[in-house]
Amino acid sequence: MNEFLASNDFTLLLRLLIAHLLGDFLFQRKSWIVERQKSHWKAGSLYLHVFIIGLLTYLFSGHYNNFWLPLSLMLSHFLTDLWKSYRTDNILTFMLDQSIHLVVIIFAWYFYVSPEINFTSILLGILDNQKYLIVIIAYIFIIWPSGYMIAKFTKPWQSQLGTTKGLTDAGRWIGIFERILILTFVLLNQFTGIGFLIAAKSILRFGDINNPDNRKEAEFILLGTMVSFILAIFIGFVAMRLIRT
Repeated sequence: MNEFLASNDFTLLLRLLIAHLLGDFLFQRKSWIVERQKSHWKAGSLYLHVFIIGLLTYLFSGHYNNFWLPLSLMLSHFLTDLWKSYRTDNILTFMLDQSIHLVVIIFAWYFYVSPEINFTSILLGILDNQKYLIVIIAYIFIIWPSGYMIAKFTKPWQSQLGTTKGLTDAGRWIGIFERILILTFVLLNQFTGIGFLIAAKSILRFGDINNPDNRKEAEFILLGTMVSFILAIFIGFVAMRLIRT
């Protein structure tokens, strides 16, 4: 695996990703995105943006006798951004858009270098590795099932709260990111990071606890946070135990 990561094949993939990031963010104006949302396929900036993507892909690839790689990525980028222009501009659409770009880049790279590497065997090797599967299951559990468990556990106290002033679903996403960070810290044996998270969360909520108007809400959030932390730490230790056996 280390030889593969150090090979020229993998370096090409990294260069293609750099070209995509530069073209999709640094060399794309916000006004172009707005124009696409209004005019869709009639937007001239869409074609200019796709041309820039193709040019950067060609330059960064280093394979100047090959044109199908930049042309194929230009076509896929055009179709993906055109599809995106008909969708609501939110985080889900953005994530789907970037995920599609990433998958297409990986597949284009794979088909270009397939004579030198066996990408399928590498993927199957990962899926057949017990340690990788344990880590994948651990992250899936702390993202989704843990959220449902915390919601069920804190439900008896939720009725005591008044009308919430917070952002819609913000608490759920904060909890997910917290558990991801904690599990990552446990798997990396970086327990000081967990202590920092607990301290930071406590400091942020200290003022609310002392305020009688917000005391119930602050206690409810801290209760959910503690349960979230305990679950993530527990799953992390279980995963580490299984990995080492």
